[in-house]
Amino acid sequence: MENLSLISLIAIGSVVLGLIGLYFVIKIWTKWQKMDIDIIKARVFLNRKFLIKNWQYIFLSGASLVMHQFLDLSVSINYLDNTLLIETLSSFTDLMALCFLVLLAYEWNVMLLQKK
Repeated sequence: MENLSLISLIAIGSVVLGLIGLYFVIKIWTKWQKMDIDIIKARVFLNRKFLIKNWQYIFLSGASLVMHQFLDLSVSINYLDNTLLIETLSSFTDLMALCFLVLLAYEWNVMLLQKK
């Protein structure tokens, strides 16, 4: 029963992270509409640290999604039993993918809002 509540906590975390991500994306989009595209390009491509963080978050999000899909596929072809541990790991990797995307949106938000 305690694993079921862990899955519920992961689901609640996903909803909260999704709403936070939506907030950042709307904020980024409205800021983007008012900025010169050349300024955005310069801020992005002249900042090596920003680019590296972006690629790391994209990679980690993709790797988390691959792990989630691998677990689901393994259960569907009966390679793994559908235990609470597997369900929890699958839900957790899904949450991590969302977390990395929210971190990516946060980094873009910080980059666009800096005053330079």
